[in-house]
Amino acid sequence: MTETRSDDPPVLLVAGGDRVDAGKTTFSTGLVASLAANRGDAIGVKPLAGNDYWFDHDDYRIATDSGRLYGKDARRLAAASTRSLSESAPGEDSHESDRRADERGSDRVDDCRNRAEVVTPESVNPVHRLWRPTPGRTGLLGDTDRTFLCDRVTTPDGDRFVVNGAAEAEGLISDGLADRLPLRDAVRVDGVEGLNEAMAVDHLSAFDRLAEHIAATRTPVVVESYADIADPLPREGPVEPDAVAVVDPGRAQIYAGDRYAKARAVASGSPREGALEEHTGTVTEMIEPLSTVALPALASDERTDPTRVADRYNAAYEALVAAL
Repeated sequence: MTETRSDDPPVLLVAGGDRVDAGKTTFSTGLVASLAANRGDAIGVKPLAGNDYWFDHDDYRIATDSGRLYGKDARRLAAASTRSLSESAPGEDSHESDRRADERGSDRVDDCRNRAEVVTPESVNPVHRLWRPTPGRTGLLGDTDRTFLCDRVTTPDGDRFVVNGAAEAEGLISDGLADRLPLRDAVRVDGVEGLNEAMAVDHLSAFDRLAEHIAATRTPVVVESYADIADPLPREGPVEPDAVAVVDPGRAQIYAGDRYAKARAVASGSPREGALEEHTGTVTEMIEPLSTVALPALASDERTDPTRVADRYNAAYEALVAAL
């Protein structure tokens, strides 16, 4: 990827098209690795993520073995990141990370991997939701055949859990889950109104804090959205993406950040959209991409290695940087 030098490190948004499993995390981890190789450091964040107790049981066990709740996407982004947001000092000289990249030379990738060990999944993913399949049942959030069990929200005072009290009363939260996570003092909600109240207190505050940290950092940041949500950060917050990649299987469409943000603002007033979230398709139907780049299919060993993804997806990353 061509090195870019600007006074302000870029914030690059990776959103998904219509399909949930679009390859956003693979694209994002490769982008973090590419930025780190050229700018010295890079951070990947996923404000909201979720996984399933049944379908993602291995990932669930990995996290809850230590009394924590996070998913594979956050774990991969944390591993690809070279530093946490809290370590990226706002007062750092704007070319300091570039200087570090020049000094690292051939050792910079190994150095990034060593330092990534201190970046936790929770630090890049402030809100994580755990689901379970419930055939024939509509969950509290209106999802058919699945029910949300609990949320983990990272706060300045530590992790806080919000439990679906209705699911708990129906025996959908197993004793094993209650033993693995600190749910005794969790907030219990029995309906959408109660969940909205809890989200207004903890979830939105977590997103606001993350946006403030991104705005203050002197390190390039890759923000990965979830599902087909256009942008997971607060609409009225301090962060606007400098460039956007909308990823579908086999392609990435590149958009100018300011035009994407304006289209998102228009979409927020559409009756088709919710109060807090806009879908990617509603935004992209208003604007034309700057370019569309083909993404080659990757083998499993390539997808899990950010440096190899960076090499295979280099053309897309070049186009994204050109949009800055």
